[in-house]
Amino acid sequence: MSRLRTDADQRCLFYNDCVQAHLLGLDRRCPCFEACAKDETTVVITFGEAAAYLDGAQVRLRRGERLRVPASCPLRLVASEAADVLLLRCPASASAA
Repeated sequence: MSRLRTDADQRCLFYNDCVQAHLLGLDRRCPCFEACAKDETTVVITFGEAAAYLDGAQVRLRRGERLRVPASCPLRLVASEAADVLLLRCPASASAA
């Protein structure tokens, strides 16, 4: 299984055949995160707030809110202040099982 890889500061919390969880720390030094995962991803804001851009459309997210990102959809996250973002990725092979 391949893990989600980016240059953004992140921690892999856990992963198995069904789900991967990655915690991103967005701050002024690295306020932006971009990815295009081949699998469906759910974005959850665990601290602060961020703007998510899907296909050019902006969605403002605050702590506790979540957003489903379809497979192969470009995602861009931007935070003007510190924010923590949890990425839950469900591999396509697990969805089909």
